[in-house]
Amino acid sequence: MLFSRKKLTPKPKYRYQYGKSPILRQTYNKTLRTNGPTNFHTPHKKISLSSLASKVSKKTRKLIILLGILSVTILLVKLTFFSDYFQIKTIQISTENSTQSSIGSNISTILEPYKNKSIIFAKKAEIIAKIQNSYTEIENIKVNKKLPSTLVITFTEYPLAANITNISSGANKKFIINSIGYVVKENADDPSLPYIKIKTDSPVNIENVALDPEKLKYILGAISYFEEKFGMKIIESEYKVISRELHLRTEKFFYIWLDIQKPFEDQLKKLKKAIVKLNIYDEPLDYIDLRIAGDNGEKIIYKRR
Repeated sequence: MLFSRKKLTPKPKYRYQYGKSPILRQTYNKTLRTNGPTNFHTPHKKISLSSLASKVSKKTRKLIILLGILSVTILLVKLTFFSDYFQIKTIQISTENSTQSSIGSNISTILEPYKNKSIIFAKKAEIIAKIQNSYTEIENIKVNKKLPSTLVITFTEYPLAANITNISSGANKKFIINSIGYVVKENADDPSLPYIKIKTDSPVNIENVALDPEKLKYILGAISYFEEKFGMKIIESEYKVISRELHLRTEKFFYIWLDIQKPFEDQLKKLKKAIVKLNIYDEPLDYIDLRIAGDNGEKIIYKRR
């Protein structure tokens, strides 16, 4: 009779621990071999009272900042749109070289409509254009906003350039013009400025340009150039509009005739070269005509008294 071998029951590959889940030995041993001991039970993180308070304080600070920004924005909107705090109440005029004391007060009158309007939305370019359209003698204008309610206007005028005597069939007039040819003062003269005589058929319209700026620049340049090169003063000049001539009257009482359509430097250089033969300092001369060019470009016509 054969005896049957008792079937052996395989040992479990895991073990039980009281109060814990079973741990597979194979998995556990493999984990030990590869990664070393592993803590299969991660303890809960402890949150300290100090970190919790820090988080709360950060949120509180952000909320306070947002509320502050919102409050300031609301205040500015109220002051700008619903209050007279930023309305223009004062207009200050400032200038260093005013030749007419009335300009400043007149500018204040021109800008009167801007009062009681918002200084925030006042357009500087618009204000500057308004002043320049009324006063052509003003060269530069600056507009500054002095918050909360003051406009500061600073301006400079074109410099005074010459005394003008206008001789016409109607009447003779005297006035002072600035560097762009506009009349600044009537019935007045300034001994420190050059004297220019203009002959015209009808009186010069003082509301417009009395003397073209380019012609004025030419006349003043010719006077300055002659005085510098020859050491002799020009006491008066005469601009002949129709013939386009310029006659410079020297302190020796003779005239220099120039063609205003040609560079004055070229014409006066001819005279400089001719001084060797023509003594302009001692000769009793009536005039020297430099307008006509000869074959060599140095022809001079003159007349003795």
